[in-house]
Amino acid sequence: MKDNKFDFSNVEDFDNHIKLSIPNFETLDTIFSCITKEFAQPESYVLDLGCSTGRYLHNLDKIENTNYVGFDIVNFKDRRDGFIYENLDIEDALIEYLDKNVSTIVCMFMLQFLGQAKRNRVVSLLKKYIDKGTIILLSEKVYLEDTRLQTLIHRLHIQEKRKNFCDKEILDKDNQLSVSMFCRTQKELDKELNSIGDTTKIWQSYNFMGYFIKNHWLYKD
Repeated sequence: MKDNKFDFSNVEDFDNHIKLSIPNFETLDTIFSCITKEFAQPESYVLDLGCSTGRYLHNLDKIENTNYVGFDIVNFKDRRDGFIYENLDIEDALIEYLDKNVSTIVCMFMLQFLGQAKRNRVVSLLKKYIDKGTIILLSEKVYLEDTRLQTLIHRLHIQEKRKNFCDKEILDKDNQLSVSMFCRTQKELDKELNSIGDTTKIWQSYNFMGYFIKNHWLYKD
């Protein structure tokens, strides 16, 4: 049977493709980078789940004696340097590093590609990290609760994408992602994230959202 899933590894200049596909992505990147630098600690690990080309970790201002590790099972072209890359599924990675001192986990638009059963297992693992004091930076595409508003925002997003992609490219990608991307509604995502820690939304563009998640006791004496 033909595999109709979208193949990220075949995208020419993947990093630029993402920047053009997600409006205001660079602002999200700047916010996440600033927070990562603030919370990364010497003798700890910073983990990027689904690091793709490694652009995010490559560009980070590094804290001395901190280990930066990215995980992905997709064979991206031109993978960057400046961090440790491991060809590991994110669930396996979270299990492997559970006993290590992990200060920060970054998960940019990754959970939405997991089926329900695997997503539940990964979220349970993330809660174990939160309980130990790890902070998590997570971004997702969501469906807005108001269907009229969702339709309007989606239409505006398509208009924005047409500045950089032709209609066939947009439609083909949308069809291919429909069999591999399982977005949640905003309420579903908020409920899920609030179940693992104190959650603050720190970025939104159209129906793309970014969150900061921590343990409730992190700032308390």
